[in-house]
Amino acid sequence: MTKKIFLSGIYHETHTFLSQPTTLNDFIINIGDDIIRENKGNGSPTDGFIEFALQKNWDIISGIQMSARPSGIVDEDAENFFDTNFFEKLEQHCENIDAIFLILHGAMVSKNHDDFEGDFLEKINHILKKRKITIPVVAVLDLHANVSNKMIENSSCVYAYRKNPHSDSRDAAIKAAIILNDLFDNSKVSQVNYQTKYILPPTGVGTANDPMKSVLFEANRIEKSDKDIICINVMAGYSYADIADCGFSLNCCTKGDLKVAKNYLVSLANVLEEKINFGYPKENTLEEVLEKIKSLPVLDKPILLIEPADNIGGGTPGDATDLLSRLLDSNQEGIVAIINDPESAKYCHQHNVGYEIGLNIGGKFDDFHGAPIKLKATIQKLSNGKFTLKNKQSHLASMMGMNIDMGLSAVVKNKQLTLLLTSIKTPPMDLGQLISQDISPEDAKLIVIKAAVSHKDAYDPIASHSFYIDSQGLCTSNLKRLPFKKIGNKIISLN
Repeated sequence: MTKKIFLSGIYHETHTFLSQPTTLNDFIINIGDDIIRENKGNGSPTDGFIEFALQKNWDIISGIQMSARPSGIVDEDAENFFDTNFFEKLEQHCENIDAIFLILHGAMVSKNHDDFEGDFLEKINHILKKRKITIPVVAVLDLHANVSNKMIENSSCVYAYRKNPHSDSRDAAIKAAIILNDLFDNSKVSQVNYQTKYILPPTGVGTANDPMKSVLFEANRIEKSDKDIICINVMAGYSYADIADCGFSLNCCTKGDLKVAKNYLVSLANVLEEKINFGYPKENTLEEVLEKIKSLPVLDKPILLIEPADNIGGGTPGDATDLLSRLLDSNQEGIVAIINDPESAKYCHQHNVGYEIGLNIGGKFDDFHGAPIKLKATIQKLSNGKFTLKNKQSHLASMMGMNIDMGLSAVVKNKQLTLLLTSIKTPPMDLGQLISQDISPEDAKLIVIKAAVSHKDAYDPIASHSFYIDSQGLCTSNLKRLPFKKIGNKIISLN
């Protein structure tokens, strides 16, 4: 008999220290059949689920899907719009569905919900229990989810990405769908959550490095050695959410004894403890990096200057000028950079290619990311900012699919700098962003990257060296600079 699966999702990583809220207009919204139409073949987690569901001849009942780039607290209109559409559709179909499958992030904070996903899952569970309906509720989560006990208690199984950068987001959704399929034959599973005392910055949670590397290795070993374990999720957490559940957590779904599962999580927490110093990496000053560069031989590949304090994939505006301003003052040349500045991009479009223009770029979103830079440069290219990912497994595909819109964009150039100006902040997770604008990243001497880890799959292969630089911005790796109020006694620094 054909299984009917109710499919929906909401995907947002919320930076609670940003002053500007995320509104309904900031979300890409698909309702009903548009979820399948807009996601099929786009490389996203939703695409992965759709592929598996079609292979199994499942009947997908589509609810609502909302997704926005990382940004500030989600406003009331947006949360209400999602709730209204989701629960109206669920009430309509709940008597006739066999399961619920959700594409979530796990680190969404809204005006009325510090733990949006936990409260959302609790409400689903309440409705099902009220109707005396017992069906699996399975969700796929981003590795950076801040997982609450409420999320675990009100779902059958959650399954998270294993890689950061997130090259496996689509595969993770397929794995979660396989788990759902198995639950139809054996629904007697349970979950346990273990929250650690640590909040780690994004620069400390790449999966190619410790502590994530060692914890994931041990979690994988446990999964393979114990047939009762369905999955163990190593959750890096998202450090820019001032909520009680912020931080590094571990959770497990099992067919066996929950005490055994809990002991596994404790053992993994011990592995984390052994490697915790790697979770708080020290960044260089720009001056230190420039001195190191002087001692390097002549290079035929660019040097990456990583600016995690303005990590667009972490929610910041992408218009920080602190690093770029000081780099220009140091008289460096061969620089390639991207600044999100709708005002400057629009102004460029009022002129023609080849026109020399004076601009005040960046530093316009708030007072935390530097002051505008006065720049004189020649317009090289004007475009609508749309491009297709070069890498179908790009971290960006997990957020936005294959086709990306940077909004009205312009490329300007002077003796020191080739600069891409965008109107919609776009994380630097794919080389197609620059190549589509006729910028060859391989030809640069220095590339400024507004990211923490998510750029690595795209940019590391073309680079000779990579340096992390401490600069001004609300995605700082030095979490002591942020005014946390709700995290209790959790540890944000080892110093």
